[in-house]
Amino acid sequence: MTELQLPLIDLSPFLTPSNSSDKQRTSCAEAVHNACAKFGFMYLTGFDSVVPYDQFDTPLEVAREFFLRPSEEKQAIRIRQPDGARGYQVLGENVTQYKADHHEGWDAYKPLPPTLEDPQKLLHGPNLWPSQPTSFRPTMEQWVEKMKVIGMALMEATAIGLGMDLGGEEWKKLRGSVEDSFWVMRSIAYPPLPGDTPGISCGEHKDYGMWTLWALQVFLNDPSGDEERSGLKGRWIDANPVKNAFVVNIGEMWEVLTNGLYKATLHRVIHKGSNLRVSLPFFYEPNFDAVIEPLPSALKLQRASPDQKDALDNPKKSTVYGKFLAGKVSGNFGEVDG
Repeated sequence: MTELQLPLIDLSPFLTPSNSSDKQRTSCAEAVHNACAKFGFMYLTGFDSVVPYDQFDTPLEVAREFFLRPSEEKQAIRIRQPDGARGYQVLGENVTQYKADHHEGWDAYKPLPPTLEDPQKLLHGPNLWPSQPTSFRPTMEQWVEKMKVIGMALMEATAIGLGMDLGGEEWKKLRGSVEDSFWVMRSIAYPPLPGDTPGISCGEHKDYGMWTLWALQVFLNDPSGDEERSGLKGRWIDANPVKNAFVVNIGEMWEVLTNGLYKATLHRVIHKGSNLRVSLPFFYEPNFDAVIEPLPSALKLQRASPDQKDALDNPKKSTVYGKFLAGKVSGNFGEVDG
């Protein structure tokens, strides 16, 4: 069986454009487009102008410090209803496909303006920051700003890959739909899997929004594969860590924007080691009130491809991202005794 590998893409032409040629930007954009169309996943490097490589592990180290704090300290910032999204989750509280995941977590979302903040409303409460370690909040807030820069660079590369003119109205509208990104940042701690578990640290799922930057297993469509998902044969491959690189996957909003030309890929986490593994996925999402609908550039590409006829005959329905997200998040957490 042929080994499948995720592509490794250098994003630097879109992060340091003054040092890059048009040819380099076009080549990068084509690589991103091909990765999205074929895999829905890629390794991303060339971001050291935003995140110096010697600082790459700093937020992971701070997150590890947090998860090693006393239980009662973490419980003080546990997710609260009815916001139901921001804060700490105990082991087994996060649920995927109705099954408890074997990890702890802490989640933050883009803060809402004071006039809109409402702890009595789903997704509208304040972020619940830990008091210890004291470096946690400033480190994570700086990380968010860096990830937003990389997320927008990815948007530009993908737009060009789809054939957009960055001086045109289509890009202007798309850029406007993410400029106030309702981002999500998760800190996750995966302890070793006990022998009596089904063997999954985080169950198979698709992400909701645009981009997720973070190591895991990826389900790739492959006619020779030995498993089937959504009627398609495929197999799981390991997206093992690559030094100085992010694993990046597309979310379901790109599937809508491209009318299925890009497909959000199933992925899962299986922590086989004996150590505490810490992960820090960042989700670069649309604006909360963004209307997401198929892009003209994607439809143009599909019209030029005979195998896209079914997609054109059955176009994706538009959705408001905030409503879509609320429908997903409301079922993410189960009842677990503290």
